[in-house]
Amino acid sequence: MTSSSRNIYIFRIIFYTNSISITCFSENHLDANGQTSTYLVQKHRGEGSAAIMMHIAIVEDFVFDQKHLIDLIQKNFEGHGEMADFTCYESGEAFLEAFRPGLFNAVFMDIMLAKNGLNGIETAEKLRTVAARIPLIFVSNERDYSLEGYRVHPLDYLLKPVDADALDWCLNEIRTFLSEPAYIEIQAVLGQGQSSCQRILLDDFLYAETQNHRLIIHTLKGDVATRLSFSDLMALLPKGGRFYMSGRSLLLNFSQVISVEEDGSVRLKNGSCLFCSRRKKKETREAFMSYLFTCIRKGMITDE
Repeated sequence: MTSSSRNIYIFRIIFYTNSISITCFSENHLDANGQTSTYLVQKHRGEGSAAIMMHIAIVEDFVFDQKHLIDLIQKNFEGHGEMADFTCYESGEAFLEAFRPGLFNAVFMDIMLAKNGLNGIETAEKLRTVAARIPLIFVSNERDYSLEGYRVHPLDYLLKPVDADALDWCLNEIRTFLSEPAYIEIQAVLGQGQSSCQRILLDDFLYAETQNHRLIIHTLKGDVATRLSFSDLMALLPKGGRFYMSGRSLLLNFSQVISVEEDGSVRLKNGSCLFCSRRKKKETREAFMSYLFTCIRKGMITDE
C-alpha cells in the first residue's frame, strides 16, 4: 500500500418511490492509514417522493469484501425504492473512534479483523456500552464464533461470501426495527375537565392499569391519566410482542420487565413489582419468554 491516497469510483442506479430512476455514484476513499469511507457524492432525481436513506457502517479489513457487501445492499435497496449511505472502516479502533450514537442505522462487523488490533467481537462489546440497541450483523468465514458472539446480541451472522437471500432477511429486520415509533401522543387528563396532548416515549413506558375507571400509564417520568380505553391505547403501540395485555386491566411493556415469576409477580427494571392475574400468570410468563427469545434473535438488549 502506498502512502498516497487513492479514490475508487463506483457508479450505481438508485430507484425512488413514484419517480423515475436516477443515477448517482459513491466514492471510496482509501487513505494512507488503510481506512476506507464510502459515501454518496452526487445524485439527481426526477419527480416524486424522496427515497429512504439508511447510513450503514461496515467494519471490514478487506476492501473486496466491503465492495461485495455494498453491492448486495445497494441491489436490495433498489428493489425497495431506498438508498444507502456507507462508511467503511478497516479496524475496530477506527470505527469506535468515529462512532457516535445516532450516526448509523446498522453495523455490519467482520469478526476476523486484523490480528494486531481488536477483533469484531471485542469491538462489538465496546459498541454495546454506548449503543445497546443498534442492529449489529456479524460477517465471518467461520461458524465457530456464533456462540461467543451472542453475548453482544447480534441480529444475525452472515457467512462469506455473503448470500443475497440471507442478507435480505437482515435488511428486512432492520427496516422493521427502524419503522417502530419512538413515542405516542395521547390526550392526558389534567383535572377539572381539562386535558392536553402529551408525548410518551416508548422507552419510558412502564405499564398501564385502570384506576377509578380511568386508564393510568405509569412512566419513568411519572403517571399519566387518560380517557383512552385499552383497545385505543394498544392501537397506538407497535406490534411485535413488546406490549402485552396481561388480563383485562394490565398492560405491560416487556422491554421494562426483568422477570415474570411463577407466582405472577412482575419485576421491573426501575425496582417496582406488580402482579398479574392468577389466570394469566402462566400465559404472561410464556409471552415474556417468547419476547426475550425474539430480542436475542434480533440483537435487541433488554437488560440494563
